[in-house]
Amino acid sequence: MQYYSFENGCKFKDKDNFLDINYLFLPGYKWVLKKLYYTPVRPEAIALLSLFAGIISAYYYAQGEYAPSIIGAFFILIKNYLDSLDGHLARAKGLVSRFGRFLDSLCDAFVYLFLFLAIAINLSGTKSYLLAFTAMVCAFLQCSIYNYYVVSYKTFIYGSGANKTDERIGEDETWDNQENLAGKLVYLMQLLYHWIYGWQDRIVARIDHLTLNVYKKRVGETTETFIDKSWYADKAFLAFISPLCFGTQILLLVICTITNNLEGYLIFMITGANLYTLSIIMLRTLFK
Repeated sequence: MQYYSFENGCKFKDKDNFLDINYLFLPGYKWVLKKLYYTPVRPEAIALLSLFAGIISAYYYAQGEYAPSIIGAFFILIKNYLDSLDGHLARAKGLVSRFGRFLDSLCDAFVYLFLFLAIAINLSGTKSYLLAFTAMVCAFLQCSIYNYYVVSYKTFIYGSGANKTDERIGEDETWDNQENLAGKLVYLMQLLYHWIYGWQDRIVARIDHLTLNVYKKRVGETTETFIDKSWYADKAFLAFISPLCFGTQILLLVICTITNNLEGYLIFMITGANLYTLSIIMLRTLFK
């Protein structure tokens, strides 16, 4: 095994990187990654551990009292920390795969489903379930916007990889075209991914299409090279949308848990976070 290099596990090379606020909340991140690199631990195992931590978190939130909720907040932080490790470790060890890509996203989805249900149970009442469901949908969509533009940027810089902005199943990815059990498992995971995330991807792609057309008309430039570079390689925009990711959402949840204001968290995800998202998108479209 070659010596560990933090840069080899990063999504982007130093010259291509942008400020991603989510990585500011991970104390000891580089040290933990280096230790894990020299162990037989696989990134898939870390993803499953993050799922387990998320389920434990949801259990404690569902107890409906302050002290268990604090324990739930601790475990959701553990989940978020683990979730930040698996992708980096996969890249550093050369273990990036479509299986790992879908496993990571599905674990995130299941944790959020359990977590927001637990918050609704914690608050109790019909209103709380409606509020929690709406906040969860908004949280998913906000994170999908972040992921869409990060993947688009990465594709522009390095070409297509394990992640795609459009994960619809292609002709060569159908069940009948899989030659082994592993391939069929990836197909099933992709099918489940598309069922959970597909609507989000389509909405974000539509938003991107509409805003990009406005931008093209405003600047009077339609060449593909110019558009890709100015639109999808906009590091300032990527930095501003980085708070839309799960990491920042979870940090806000922890803060609201400590201050005993879970309902305030749900309301913020529906109002404040959406207003921020809309503002960033519109400002870039109209004034970039």
